[in-house]
Amino acid sequence: MSFLFKMPLTFTILAVVSAGELLAQSAPTSLPPETVTALQQLAGNMLLSGQAYEYDRQLADGIGPRLTGSANYVKATDWAMAEFTKLGLKNVHRESWTIPATWEPETVGTGRILEPHEQRLHMESEGWSPSTPEGGVKGEVFHLPNLGSAEAIHKDADKIKGAIVLIDSESRQAGGDVPYGTMVDNGSLLAKLGAVAVINGSGTTQNAVSVGGGVWDGHLLALPTANMGAEDTLLLRRLLKAGPVTVEFSFKNRVRENVKIDNIVAVIPGREVPKEFVLIGAHLDSWHPGTGAQDNGTGTSTALAVAQAVMALHAPPRRTLRFVLFGGEEEGLLGSHAYARAHSDELKDCDAVLVTDSGGEAPRGWMTLGRADLKEALAPIQVLLGGLGAEGISDYGRIAFSSDQADFMVRGVPSLVLWTGFDKYMALHHKPSDTFDKVVQKDLTLGAAVVGLTAYAIADEQGSFAAHLTTPQVEEQMKQIKMFEEYKDMRDRGFLF
Repeated sequence: MSFLFKMPLTFTILAVVSAGELLAQSAPTSLPPETVTALQQLAGNMLLSGQAYEYDRQLADGIGPRLTGSANYVKATDWAMAEFTKLGLKNVHRESWTIPATWEPETVGTGRILEPHEQRLHMESEGWSPSTPEGGVKGEVFHLPNLGSAEAIHKDADKIKGAIVLIDSESRQAGGDVPYGTMVDNGSLLAKLGAVAVINGSGTTQNAVSVGGGVWDGHLLALPTANMGAEDTLLLRRLLKAGPVTVEFSFKNRVRENVKIDNIVAVIPGREVPKEFVLIGAHLDSWHPGTGAQDNGTGTSTALAVAQAVMALHAPPRRTLRFVLFGGEEEGLLGSHAYARAHSDELKDCDAVLVTDSGGEAPRGWMTLGRADLKEALAPIQVLLGGLGAEGISDYGRIAFSSDQADFMVRGVPSLVLWTGFDKYMALHHKPSDTFDKVVQKDLTLGAAVVGLTAYAIADEQGSFAAHLTTPQVEEQMKQIKMFEEYKDMRDRGFLF
């Protein structure tokens, strides 16, 4: 942890000014004095009067959970449009795409053990699950040993037929490092083999039910699927060792087919080469148990805070800053996939994509997804980011297809994901505890400043930030971060273009 994180915000601001002075003395020529001056002013704007925390409060507490296509999601798009317009950004508009189905729970999920004894279970419907039949589903539980292997699943076909299939972390890990699409296919295979329903066991403690682990392309799941808390999952496993276990559960969901969903777009035109742009992205949608304050209220509020601070400079960078708030991220990166496809002819002019989607813990730097050239390209502003405790670079690759940079990254566009701590985020996201009270103002403010300073510095460079990779180079990048099989699987399925 940086020394700055132990100090009050006033000391943080002083440290940022000192870092800016050091940068002015020692920065490479690619970061000219006028850019340094703008970055110093931008840092002051974001740390003294940055609005990220307030934007997150308005979004999480004022609007609430934002399931893609829900009334709250539409309210959030209206709010974002109004805020960008109020700030004075140009070309504030909606860009629509179609999701195969929207989904919202109409009733709270209920579940219980019937045999060997009666006991309540902590359950909710999985996102994009069909409703249970009238009266719910009832059956004996079969713990699936291996979700990653279709061959192994077929061997248990007689045990799967007529059963409620329990899937837990052991089931998911048994097949090794299997592409996510294979897991989805194997989940559908359970329906073909006659399973009655599925229970997804959570790894979260205190029976906190997590949602959003089963949907990928915006279609409904093949079977009614419930999510269940960790302690209940462990209980069922213990009971199954002693003998048969019978459970029942029930929920009702509202589904609409082929619904138009809006991404929200706004720009700050570049002063010299407005055709070229840096994209600052985050997803606006969230899951429903909490209010999406971390996932991804922090990302949305960061994008708005950067827009507010840059507009306050009255000195736009050389290139355009393009802000995009995507929908449908939680259902398979659908909004960013649609956006990248619709703007494919423009991607050659995209100098970089910066995505924020790892919550509001203190920033550590940037995830470069295996590109050593991006680490080198970031060097000119590392001194300033060091003043924020965020000079680090991570090659962590598992996030490569977990957020909205994916479709840009595989087209070779230089892509960065804000690097923060993950512990708090993983304990909160997709759960009832993802609420605004968990957001730390100082940490969120620092993270927004890192995004703003990096985006402005890249957009103000005289030359390009980094090279656009060819497809063979992207494939080598994926192999380096051990994500090639996932990349190939998603590309073959049409989830990437």
